[in-house]
Amino acid sequence: MGNKQSQESLSSSKSDIKLFDVKKCISIQRDPVTRKLIGVPKEWASHLDADQKYIVETNKLPEEVRTHELPDCILEIQNSIYNQKNLQKELKIDTNADLCLTGLNVEIEKEIYNSGVSRNEIENDTMNFISILEIYDGKELQFKQNFNEVTQIEFLIQNPAEKYIFIEQIEKGVNCKLYKIIDRQLNKGFVAKVFKFHENFNCYRLKREISFIQNIDCPCIVKYNETYLYSGCFFIIQEYMNFGNLRKLIRLFDKKIDESIIGYILYQIMLGLKYLHSIGKIHKHLNSKKVLINEIGEIKLLIMDYKIEYKKDKDPFWIAPETLEKQIIEEISDIWCLGIIAYELSERDPPYFNQHPIRVMYNIINLPSPKISKQRSNIFQDFIQLCLIKNYEKRTSLRQLMKHEFIIQNKDTGQQGLIQLMKKMNLNQKSKLKKSTSLK
Repeated sequence: MGNKQSQESLSSSKSDIKLFDVKKCISIQRDPVTRKLIGVPKEWASHLDADQKYIVETNKLPEEVRTHELPDCILEIQNSIYNQKNLQKELKIDTNADLCLTGLNVEIEKEIYNSGVSRNEIENDTMNFISILEIYDGKELQFKQNFNEVTQIEFLIQNPAEKYIFIEQIEKGVNCKLYKIIDRQLNKGFVAKVFKFHENFNCYRLKREISFIQNIDCPCIVKYNETYLYSGCFFIIQEYMNFGNLRKLIRLFDKKIDESIIGYILYQIMLGLKYLHSIGKIHKHLNSKKVLINEIGEIKLLIMDYKIEYKKDKDPFWIAPETLEKQIIEEISDIWCLGIIAYELSERDPPYFNQHPIRVMYNIINLPSPKISKQRSNIFQDFIQLCLIKNYEKRTSLRQLMKHEFIIQNKDTGQQGLIQLMKKMNLNQKSKLKKSTSLK
């Protein structure tokens, strides 16, 4: 009697196992010649004697039998080598040296020659040029910032693939990758920024950033979700903005963007900056790649970035003059960056585009503020000139700019124009948008 009940119970439990649902998705057979299994799903291949030529690529396997693995190209990040600094010792002025400086190694000297900055230019502005080289090399910059004490932040030490499906790589940086991911339970899209953990990594700084950003509640700022530390990499999970960044959008269209759309975009950026500045936060490195767009025309700032310094693998086009000259970042420095984004929206590329980064930084200090085409309206030209006042102590404040006639006229009318602009994109253009790489 007991054995019969036990068998019935076992039979009942087996009937509840969803493993048999696999039969609906795959058919595994053994090759009569090689005796290897064929038709094996990729998720199982490493665990079975499978023929690698006949592995099945499928996302339809039942959750209970699926192996949650990270994309293979995560290994590229794990094996990546971070850029080493070039300046081996303190730079000093030496008028007898070829470039008026000592403390340069061969590599950084080559970079200077490639930049096209002449010896005379260096001699005429040596102190600022030293500052440029230090920033180019990755020196940490001073900035006025109010941080609360770091709250109890712990990274999740587990495989993020157990919770998220890694759908596709949407961007590749120098030392990181960006993935579109899907929450398995919520069926909701997110973005994972993946970069390598190394022995000199400042975990305190990252935790400090997370402790701040996790409490942000602003519709104009990308929402942070959580952070994993797994398999030698950090995985920062954030809100997914499905139309990509503003830089990609600008590069996609050959024609000039209508001023009403530009005014709307700039106003949304300023709303995000207004929130940040009100709580004592500076963006620090605002540029068009940190401005994200979704399909309904929402504009949001991406501010999650644990690095304070400008590395030489970054684009210097948006750096404010005071950052290069005095190595400081103020709230008003964000206004200069806003002006460069406005210039870019007008002219399609930032000033000094395609020039060597060292030359770009030299020009930012020594050349007059850039101006947009005279074909643009007078109020738009005036708005940009007020943003790009080189003396940061005289530069127009965010509060004044939000009352500027150019913004007043366009802030409420440009969203529909942006949506219509995006709707006109055909499938080929969308594909280009997703696959387009970084600025250069």
